[in-house]
Amino acid sequence: MKLSLSLQKALLTHLLAYQPLTEALGGPNIHDAPPHASSGARASLYLVIGDETINAFSTQTTEGAEHEIVLSLWSAIRGYAALKSAMAALYDALEETPLTLTGGTVVSLRFLAARTSRESRGRLRRADCRFRLLVEHDPES
Repeated sequence: MKLSLSLQKALLTHLLAYQPLTEALGGPNIHDAPPHASSGARASLYLVIGDETINAFSTQTTEGAEHEIVLSLWSAIRGYAALKSAMAALYDALEETPLTLTGGTVVSLRFLAARTSRESRGRLRRADCRFRLLVEHDPES
């Protein structure tokens, strides 16, 4: 629980630095909340760092936590092709390069599941991608 914010910041930094993902999103369209219409943001495809479940995951010698994070991709583009391209880039971003965070070490990062859906009025498509991260806390922090 204590590294939740550090993990969110690390994810944001890491994902923004991964060029194939930002290209798939049409720019640095990664947020911690959906952009409000009044913000002037008009991205047709964006990623939101969403819900997180945290469970204790410690041993006799190491303190840590299991973080299950939902990364949601939203698309106003008709069809699912653009959304699925962004899903693939998101997966690659997290699989190819280690995630670095302050106060701890990600010792395992695994894709768990993804689900695509369409909002009730059919204007937006969504993909919720769930990842599991095991984080060991640095003893000095």
